[in-house]
Amino acid sequence: MFIKNLKNVGSLNDIKISTVSSGIKDKSCQDDDLLLIELDQGASIAGVFTKSLTSSAPVNHCKHNLKSSKSPSVRAIIVNSGNANAFTGKVGDETVLNVSNYLSKKLNCNLNQIYTASTGVIGEQLDSKIIINGINKMRPAEKPDWLKAANAIRTTDTFSKLVSRKCHIDNVEIDIVGIAKGSGMIAPDMATMLGFVFTNANLTSNILQQLLKSANEKSFNSITVDSDTSTSDTVLLTATKKAKHKIIDNYNDKSLQNFKKTLNDVMLDLAKLVVKDGEGASKFITINVVGAVSKISAKKIAFSIANSPLVKTAIAGEDANWGRIIMAIGKSGEYAERDKIKIFIGDELVTNNGLVYENYSEVNATNHLKKDKIQITVDIGVGKGLATVYTCDLTHKYIEINADYRS
Repeated sequence: MFIKNLKNVGSLNDIKISTVSSGIKDKSCQDDDLLLIELDQGASIAGVFTKSLTSSAPVNHCKHNLKSSKSPSVRAIIVNSGNANAFTGKVGDETVLNVSNYLSKKLNCNLNQIYTASTGVIGEQLDSKIIINGINKMRPAEKPDWLKAANAIRTTDTFSKLVSRKCHIDNVEIDIVGIAKGSGMIAPDMATMLGFVFTNANLTSNILQQLLKSANEKSFNSITVDSDTSTSDTVLLTATKKAKHKIIDNYNDKSLQNFKKTLNDVMLDLAKLVVKDGEGASKFITINVVGAVSKISAKKIAFSIANSPLVKTAIAGEDANWGRIIMAIGKSGEYAERDKIKIFIGDELVTNNGLVYENYSEVNATNHLKKDKIQITVDIGVGKGLATVYTCDLTHKYIEINADYRS
């Protein structure tokens, strides 16, 4: 279990959270695998999703909802774990539609106010009756239990991911709470990663979408565990609009500055928790790239390093094999000049002027790799572009977890 900065979030007590063990994962499993979040009429919503061309039925449903209205709103979010409902054909689409129809009638709302998300095994049919039966067994708590919500969406996660922060808009206190799941199939464009963030701020869906897109680029789109992009990536940002400040419909409104920073912090914290829980991970790795020709170029180089199995296994083995970092820079396809590249492992300068630095200490570099938090910095030396990407090492445990995933 991992909780970060969980504080009193009484301003979000009007959100109803229900969880249940419906038998989706395994009929013998007693862990909750179904989560229903209900919001009062008028709540606004925004979303970002996987760019996979084989996206799941729930993802397609959410994207359709957001496009169907100029001011998207939400009454419920239904999430299941244990089955991704991806590559399940028209039957998968019907499952989402059946569940959404049932909830819309139950809550007396429009179909496009019901949002869905699924995570788990790809290609297995998901029976809507199981979900509907699960919904009928649910009893919402008097106050939202965010930890139960975070637990219900886990698959191979080893701990729950929950972050809470407070900020202000026009001197009005604002709460932001986020939960996430993710452990493997984590790469750019999110991955098998679900994230749900809630606030009481009085923000329109248009502003939420801009805020989410910006925060997502710096967080969930800056992490990787295994370079695999999932079919199910979903991050939803919801605002109850209950806070007593003026409604904000201008992204550049100065009163949003504190909220923007806090939202970025919440999402980055959640993203880092996903990396720290990377399947089989023993080390959290920060890759900093500076001096690239552009920000985009810097990010591509950073991901090339972060996704390299050779780099990740070297770090797992605490082997300061910096040649693998050079390899990863080169294979990125981004502009670089040999004699300008500088590599640092921790604070130790490794390369300079196109070869190993004359005062380089492999002992110092190796000692840094023995830590559980690793930092690699690469100065490309050809511009001002910079980027930071977060990843983890690649261990034998990753193979064990994924080889046995369906057994």
